[in-house]
Amino acid sequence: MKVIDSDMPDEHYWNSLFDIPLVIRWLGMKCVAGPIVEVGCGYGTFTIPVAKETGNQVLAFDIDPDMIKKARNNVQHAGLANVQFYLRDVIDSGTGLEPSSAGMVLLFNILHFDERRILLEEASRILRPSGVAAVIHWRKDIETPCGPEVSMRPDQDIILASIRGLDLHFKGTCGILEPYHWGMQLIK
Repeated sequence: MKVIDSDMPDEHYWNSLFDIPLVIRWLGMKCVAGPIVEVGCGYGTFTIPVAKETGNQVLAFDIDPDMIKKARNNVQHAGLANVQFYLRDVIDSGTGLEPSSAGMVLLFNILHFDERRILLEEASRILRPSGVAAVIHWRKDIETPCGPEVSMRPDQDIILASIRGLDLHFKGTCGILEPYHWGMQLIK
């Protein structure tokens, strides 16, 4: 199932909407044990810098074969060997990964639908103890050049309500990721 309002603009423009080095620092991947899973990799905007930053495998999932093809080409162009791609509908079928097998799960700009808990449950299932689910989404408090309707965008309270009863807990790392995003980290 493709998430509503998930169409991607031009790659160059899309990549300009993030302070990518800021997001990579915010992730704090130095202590991540195990593979990093990215759900909705798109062009590889974060796949590539994450793969460069870590010695871990990066497992990148997307539902769109064109996005997988573009991201794979970008990863090959960057000369990276630690990325594997999966064409998969994670909402309908999960990741297919073993329980407690991932050190970090990236859920970037993908939780703007009512069934967001499905992805959060899958993150909880595949994360190792002390693993981190990193959530980034479009801000609701400012105008942004793209993104889903403001009413669809989750905020911290919505995410916290969505993880009730899961083995995910707010890590205390939440804040604005200039220019247009906010982020929070959840620990298992």
